[in-house]
Amino acid sequence: DLFFLHGSQASYTIMPWLLGKGLEMFSPPAIFMWGTLASMLGFAAASWFCLCAMLPERQRYWAWLGALCLPSIYGTVRIFSYNEPFLTSRPIAETFCLAALGLMLRQRWLLGVATLACAALFHPLQTIGAALVIWPWLVMQDRRWLRAIWLALPLLLLAISGIEPFVGLVRRTDPLWYAEMRNSPQIFMTLWATNDFKVIAFDLLVLLQARRVLGGQFGTWCLAAVVGMVIGMGASLLLVDGLHLVLPSGLQLWRSHWLAHWFSVAAIAALLFHHLRTAQLISALLLTLTALLAWGETAWGWLALATIYLVWPSVPIETRLRIEPLLRRLFLLAILLLFANHAGNEFHWFKEANFRLDRYPIDRRLLVFPALALGLPLLAAVLWERAGHTAKALLFTLVLCPAGVVVASIWDSRSPLQQQMEESAYKPNVFGIDIPIGAQVFWHPESLVSVWLVLQRPSFYSTGQLAGQMFNRRTALEGKRRRDRILPLINESTKCQDDALTDEQKLRCHVSKESMHFACAKTSGLAPDFLVLPHEQPQRPLGTWTLKNPATGELLATYRLYRCSEAKRDGLHAET
Repeated sequence: DLFFLHGSQASYTIMPWLLGKGLEMFSPPAIFMWGTLASMLGFAAASWFCLCAMLPERQRYWAWLGALCLPSIYGTVRIFSYNEPFLTSRPIAETFCLAALGLMLRQRWLLGVATLACAALFHPLQTIGAALVIWPWLVMQDRRWLRAIWLALPLLLLAISGIEPFVGLVRRTDPLWYAEMRNSPQIFMTLWATNDFKVIAFDLLVLLQARRVLGGQFGTWCLAAVVGMVIGMGASLLLVDGLHLVLPSGLQLWRSHWLAHWFSVAAIAALLFHHLRTAQLISALLLTLTALLAWGETAWGWLALATIYLVWPSVPIETRLRIEPLLRRLFLLAILLLFANHAGNEFHWFKEANFRLDRYPIDRRLLVFPALALGLPLLAAVLWERAGHTAKALLFTLVLCPAGVVVASIWDSRSPLQQQMEESAYKPNVFGIDIPIGAQVFWHPESLVSVWLVLQRPSFYSTGQLAGQMFNRRTALEGKRRRDRILPLINESTKCQDDALTDEQKLRCHVSKESMHFACAKTSGLAPDFLVLPHEQPQRPLGTWTLKNPATGELLATYRLYRCSEAKRDGLHAET
């Protein structure tokens, strides 16, 4: 399989070994569903453990809700978020990193370092990103930590001596490898989109404001997060985007942003608590509105509101008292209009899904709106705090318990198609034939779950397999060769699945004989042995796999298996 052919990022984490042991005892859906739940709860617990040592009692709860409920996007925001709602090594490493921070704050240095080492076992890149924030904090406690810079000397000596992987500190990527790596835009900050830099700029503003307003241990960590983010991203821009060095490309030092962003969203909630406690409603509304615009689809207009937010306390009190009623109404109206726009966009897609919650969960999509995502649990917390013993008992019995039952019953957010695929794990004969061990299978649309988990065969090509191409040049070049071979087939198959086509057009649509021949020709290296496509070809399939929704009987998808050698031969004579 391409992912394992020349080594992969799986070589740098203990996670695959642990998953392998788990899969020997339990079903894959059980491992990944319950593992995800445990991972997310562990992250929440580590966040609380960390914040307890930084903030006063009530404020820490607000900050904790902010860290859990507000957008967790960082880096290339369309790709990355901390505490991801699926089982990978990233959120587990993040949990260990936060636990290490909490231990260091409590002066338990040995256990803190050991916990950080555990994080590195799961995901060294996330751990290095966290270390770039921890180190400035250590320097603030004791300047002797600056001597850690001297550790760069032995690393450079190892690099100059040609010892792997340290030689990557002085070796540049060649043009072919560099061109392929640019297909992974998260590596090069110069390829990031406006939304990515908006989040970075907003995080910097919030962290500096929290340092100034809140102070204390939390403020010190916010400043350390700023320094760590600047170090990581500055080094990435210089060493990767500028010098194209091999090892820094793999280290992705910009990942220091994950911890900086965690501090940022916690700081937003802590600042809101401070503003409301000190009767600064305008500041609270301004911060809320600025955050909504910074995380939204607008460009840089939020900077104007951010400026007003920063200078508002300096405005003469007489002026503030005179215009505050008008500003309250304007800012509340703006927040409501932003929510109306969000709801309208979501309703459009809900309508496209024929108003079906199993196809488009509009209830959860509406709650993604940050003001609701944080506001509703904060409102519930305030009401609970103010309720008497009898009211709390009633709320617990009549609201919290039923809500917990409902949430537990719908916590599985997989689509019916994904559920059916995963329930078919370890059933390689779903097409009614035995596919030889080691046969290369190309599945379109891309589905590593189907090829790896159901068929238990190597996947010829998918973009997911190139996740580790920055760690190995041969993976990148082999991925390019396979993509070039299969790309015409992908393009034509994708056109056949266009929702704009009528049913009759979809029925007549298929991949051309030229693209089939090009994909299957046994020239210039490895070719796929079998093709799985969601539409009919002129060639007769070896077998079909039909998936239906067990609850409704609705047809979800039909996949057809073609032997590449037969499809190539028959395709040469088929009419198109």
